[in-house]
Amino acid sequence: MNRSTKAAVVTAVIIVITLAVPAVGQPERGIVVGQRIEPRQVRTIEREKMDLPAREGLTVLLFWSTWSPRSSSAIGIWQDYAERYKDNGITVISVNADNQRMEEADVQGVRDYIAENQVTLPVVVDEGLELFNEIGVIVLPTTMFFMPDGTLDYKYAGLPSSAQLDMQEDLEAKLGIAKEPALEEKSAGGKLAYQPKNNALLFYNMGKRLHEKGFPEKAKAKYIESLQRDLEYTDPLRALESLFFANGRTPENEKRLVNLLTASGLKGAVGRISDEEDAPEIEGPAAAQGSVPGEAAQMDQRAAPASTPAGKKLTPMERMKLLMEKNKD
Repeated sequence: MNRSTKAAVVTAVIIVITLAVPAVGQPERGIVVGQRIEPRQVRTIEREKMDLPAREGLTVLLFWSTWSPRSSSAIGIWQDYAERYKDNGITVISVNADNQRMEEADVQGVRDYIAENQVTLPVVVDEGLELFNEIGVIVLPTTMFFMPDGTLDYKYAGLPSSAQLDMQEDLEAKLGIAKEPALEEKSAGGKLAYQPKNNALLFYNMGKRLHEKGFPEKAKAKYIESLQRDLEYTDPLRALESLFFANGRTPENEKRLVNLLTASGLKGAVGRISDEEDAPEIEGPAAAQGSVPGEAAQMDQRAAPASTPAGKKLTPMERMKLLMEKNKD
């Protein structure tokens, strides 16, 4: 390589670096908080028209993609908040930003992702990434709040571990509603309330929502994932009990719950299945399908004793063994 060629290469590299790195004081890409976009109408992937932003209340835009590993968690968070704050004037729209050019196969991939991840938020496919570039998204997922006139009021790029609590606090502040008691505060019983780890609360809430809507099998999967994320969190275990024992607590139902926990790598949760007298009151739809029809009528004659004749209280596993012995024929 001669001297003139080397000089040309160096010059080209300098130009590329200059273009790629923003200069000090250069305006941020797209719009910043306090600036606005022109209100418009968009169509969801199902071809339904929506105002963007909504004409009243707060509009949350969640930019996501099928290839972003954190997008599914962000979607789950905002599905939870959309339901929780639906009476507080909030509209949540998710915007898929997979590719600059979306072929038919790409759109079908988004549809498959929606079905697989049970996405209930309205989904807008950002053709040509026009909205993505106009607003100035850099990281996926990214969350933004817009006022009815199109003013950007809030931006949260990415999804670090603290994002769920941070965004909830910011959302409640924007909505002007009282902050919920912190998990660290004392409960009514005087003990410190348990704080779930590793997003276990998120998956428990997803399961609870599916349970309430009459999708017991999908709810079970979310409760199991919640337990897998935090084995010490008892709420999802109690919720599983309410599903499996909805039509009566029988040996078969208890055995099926034990088998599910064991197969899911949750043997540690088996010993914490509640005794019959301590079992939680069953909630959710009657169609929770946790037992075989007709078993409830036989429950009394096959119920396991809570203690031995000598008065020793039996553990759930000891009761299970007695039941299996009693009914093995």
